[in-house]
Amino acid sequence: MTSQVVVDSGIFLATALAETYSSQAKALVKMWETQNANLAAPTLFQYEIVAVLRKQVNRGLISPADALKAQDYLLDYPVQLYMNKNLLKRAYELATKYNRPTAYDSQYLAVAEHLACDFWTADEKMFNALDKDLPYIKWLGNFTV
Repeated sequence: MTSQVVVDSGIFLATALAETYSSQAKALVKMWETQNANLAAPTLFQYEIVAVLRKQVNRGLISPADALKAQDYLLDYPVQLYMNKNLLKRAYELATKYNRPTAYDSQYLAVAEHLACDFWTADEKMFNALDKDLPYIKWLGNFTV
């Protein structure tokens, strides 16, 4: 059985960088691979990957060579990207409805809603703000290896 999952860039970045929940992120991605899950995200997924890796280099936390290696791995990973005017409008509506400061991360919510599937995030603050209202949001820190 193939499942569909929306995943944020933070989970994938945690597979390539030394993060608090890197072991959980690696195990979760491995589980999805084993299940042949179809992974999805808004187009901003790729922009976030590039931005975070560049910031890591700028702060001296990783080398430029390691950032390029991670970038190649992460951008080549098979994640179906979604972007259209209706999803952007829905992201704004969701941000408004749940009093989110920006509609940026709400794009993930809009894609998950559109696909009627779970949305996995590494953003604990977002999860805590929405988990009571949105049962399809899952937090990486709650995943048991």
